[in-house]
Amino acid sequence: MLVIGIVFGFCLILLVVILTRRQVKDVKERKVSSELVLKRSFQPPSGKKTEKMVFQIYVLLAAWMMRKNAVKSFEKQSFIVIYINEKFNIDSLIVANELELVGETSIHVRSVANWVIQKMTGSQERAELIDFLINLVFVDNELIDREFTALVRLGELIGVQSVYIEKKVIEHRKRVFGASANNERLHSIANVGIRRKMALAILDLGQNASEEDVKKSYRRLVKEYHPDRNPDLGEEERAIHAQRFLEIQDAYEELISN
Repeated sequence: MLVIGIVFGFCLILLVVILTRRQVKDVKERKVSSELVLKRSFQPPSGKKTEKMVFQIYVLLAAWMMRKNAVKSFEKQSFIVIYINEKFNIDSLIVANELELVGETSIHVRSVANWVIQKMTGSQERAELIDFLINLVFVDNELIDREFTALVRLGELIGVQSVYIEKKVIEHRKRVFGASANNERLHSIANVGIRRKMALAILDLGQNASEEDVKKSYRRLVKEYHPDRNPDLGEEERAIHAQRFLEIQDAYEELISN
């Protein structure tokens, strides 16, 4: 009986060791599964853009946006998994695993945005990324100030204009609240603090910018985007510059008047 007990005990210990090693191996494999998430911080990869890289950018920015508002986090996670599975034809379990990885990752949004600018060069491709994030924040049927500020700031970083974001947000609010939201402008939805943040972002300024900084940046941007200063641009580019010029004017008036 003693020998049987010793053998049984040895087998039990061996089984525990094997299971523990397997568990550690699984965790390690899971930790390094992402091409973009290394050492718990975002590392922009070099080389040719791949579909997997783009999908992971979607996951990174989705997780970053979810941190702005934890309401209905389970529903938002489900939306992310379903959306990315349909868009990239990637197994839902892989998407969920990447989302879990990113949850443990420090996300520096400017680094992510720089990658987007370098690799996702098409304006439509970047607009689709913003559309995805707007759809995500409206999973709970509303947009809070922190989410709006994040959307506008990201849009500025990746070249998606705030007027485009405004239009999409109003479309969503119309679907949620009906015709009463049809004619609302974004500045009437957001509070004064958010309008200031948006205006500063449009003028490429930080939150501590002085009045002199505002005037200096305004003069520089007006010269750059004034319609008369860009006669050789194509029709589409001229339209973009004209819209940007109007945004700059509105942002300046918002900051000076307040």
